[in-house]
Amino acid sequence: MSRIKTFIILIIVFLIIGGYLYYKWGKESFMPSNENIIALNLEKVGKPIYIKARNWGVVGNHEEIVLSMSNKNIPNKDSDYIFYSNDVFYKTDSIQTITFFVPESSISEPLIKFTNPLVIINKLKNADEIKDYVQNYQKYGLKRITFANNYITVR
Repeated sequence: MSRIKTFIILIIVFLIIGGYLYYKWGKESFMPSNENIIALNLEKVGKPIYIKARNWGVVGNHEEIVLSMSNKNIPNKDSDYIFYSNDVFYKTDSIQTITFFVPESSISEPLIKFTNPLVIINKLKNADEIKDYVQNYQKYGLKRITFANNYITVR
């Protein structure tokens, strides 16, 4: 009888621990992340635009680049542009307009859009189009924001 009680107690303990880990696993704070932030200054905007990037996960394969008017670490889905990618391409058409070229499936546009600067999103539809931009972005007059090895690079 005591073996059965011990077995039942062990099962209950494992279920509690398993439930706790399952619940916590879904939280971003459970996994450590690598983060970096830089400021992008446009001439007539008046204040910097922050480019924040981070990756997290068991093998570090969850990536995002955030365009924000705030330098806070946590993205705000209501007011920040979130790109679920480690690469985005952009150009400044005028002093107050930024056009981004990103895979269609990687963008989360905010409810409250930027007005100064005006942000335009061009969505890349398929793998061939994305590959073309990766290889030829300089020919198109674009700059590339990359997050790799815990550093944001703008080329």
